[in-house]
Amino acid sequence: MNYVVASNKIYMIGNQDGTFSPLGFHIEGEMSGIFAQPYKISKGYHLFYEGKELTATKYEFNNGESIFHYTTPQGNFKKIVNALDNKSIINMKFEADCDVTIFFQIKISIKGCWTAKEVGIEIEPNFQHTRIKLNLTKDTPNFINIVVDKSEDEDLPKVSINQVLSYEKLIDEQKQRRQQLLNHTSIKTNDAIFDQIFDGLKLNYDMLVQNIDNVGEGYTAGYPDFPWFFGCDTTYGSFGTLAVGQHDMTKQTLRLLKSLSQKENNNGRVIHEVSPFGLVWAKGNLQETPHFISAVYETYKWTGDKKFLKEMFNFCVYGMNWVESKIKEGSMCPKGSGIVEVPGIDGRLLDIAILTIDAYRNLELISTILKKPHLVKSYKKKRIKLENEVMDKFYSKEDKFFGDIICTKDEVEASRDILVNSIKNTPTLSNYLEEYFNKLLSKEYAPDELIPVVLKNWICILPYTQSFVPEDIKKIGIEQMKQSNFYNKYGMKLACLCDDKDDTTQDIYTLNKSMSINTGYLAKVFAQNGEIDRAYDLIKKLVECANIGMPCTISEILPDDGCFMQFWSGYGIHHVFL
Repeated sequence: MNYVVASNKIYMIGNQDGTFSPLGFHIEGEMSGIFAQPYKISKGYHLFYEGKELTATKYEFNNGESIFHYTTPQGNFKKIVNALDNKSIINMKFEADCDVTIFFQIKISIKGCWTAKEVGIEIEPNFQHTRIKLNLTKDTPNFINIVVDKSEDEDLPKVSINQVLSYEKLIDEQKQRRQQLLNHTSIKTNDAIFDQIFDGLKLNYDMLVQNIDNVGEGYTAGYPDFPWFFGCDTTYGSFGTLAVGQHDMTKQTLRLLKSLSQKENNNGRVIHEVSPFGLVWAKGNLQETPHFISAVYETYKWTGDKKFLKEMFNFCVYGMNWVESKIKEGSMCPKGSGIVEVPGIDGRLLDIAILTIDAYRNLELISTILKKPHLVKSYKKKRIKLENEVMDKFYSKEDKFFGDIICTKDEVEASRDILVNSIKNTPTLSNYLEEYFNKLLSKEYAPDELIPVVLKNWICILPYTQSFVPEDIKKIGIEQMKQSNFYNKYGMKLACLCDDKDDTTQDIYTLNKSMSINTGYLAKVFAQNGEIDRAYDLIKKLVECANIGMPCTISEILPDDGCFMQFWSGYGIHHVFL
């Protein structure tokens, strides 16, 4: 099991026994240790007693700080670890119930974080070994501080280790600030574990804030693999942060995305991902821009901040103009890539269509508030056209479900083999897809006819929260969503075409796995369609997956894979439940 101690300027990831081991897949094995982004400072540190490395016998998570308990022949001691707000300092406090001597040992080896090489940062091998003797006593605490400062005469940061300062005042201020975050909202149910996770996820949000020099400050996607800024993670996650009163940082993060997107794209397109060195790794999937617009309006609904709405308005208008530039002849649905990152799924996608409809609706409301009647009329007209297209073209009367994508026969044939042979498939899914495509392509179609392709990736459930979808169609779809092919034991699968939950696979994002985001969204679908017990059952599944990777966290991939602390995991708890 893992832990993270984090502030907006520094974080440390290790094992709950107090040791450090290679972790993460983004840079394989390099996502644990001590980081002051954009630099990795160290792989970690060690505690020794009489030449043998100590491991903690117990771990506690206490509203952001980590507490490790150790046992020696002389007695017990504990180590309380905090990361200071607005400072690149890790503070460790040692308290003992006995007199015992231990040694603290660390090797500082500064490396660039992800994309250092791509931006031309080459760091020569650098090592700084530090070994400190700690004489612990019953009466007096000892301290170790890892301090990262800017260096005036070198490009690399300067790292020092000291035992002088306790930083108690700054730690108390951080605790008070985090307690205020907890106090913004309160809930009491008959499920104490749910209540604990409801509060714990508020702290997750705060611990995921990073302030990276020359990039900006905002919520990041997750530890250990994605502690930098994303488009879709922010937009989904912000629906959770707003519900629990973390309004200022939500606005700050949306402003940051706007700024980074303007700098990179200058056309309203919202970026997908930016590295700790400020390198935009992906300019933005098509669904991220309309979803950003909806996040802006959601922020206004919770805050009533009209100034913020005005500030973001032109960027949202430009963003919708860019989305509309991706509309091709024969369809109102923009054509591009969506949230399903599977090769071959690219085009007129259902999530793009639904999120664009939401964005049109929200731009109507924003334009009404800001007294732009000509835009209200225009956005409403386009929204209705796209709603009609979703019903006329995306809905498959044969399958009685919505297609993930609408394609011509030529487009289906071009993607068929890629989809059938995807590394993210299970063997069972590949067989089902082959049969499905054989059946689909055996029919005759007009050359320009757009065919609904029903793959049942998780985006297939998005229309069922929409008011324009007739109730009888919703009812039929909801019944399909109750079938076993939609689930594994932890939640909603990423792809639900067949029951392949027991297939074994190697890829971390295999499509028979569950994520916190789609499981949370399905809870929303059930809740909005009167299936309250089923919605709550899914929320309980999320809660059952909590505390596995780390106390008070829900992993990106359920139950315990991907990022063990994930920003959008609060969507199903905070947004859907409230």
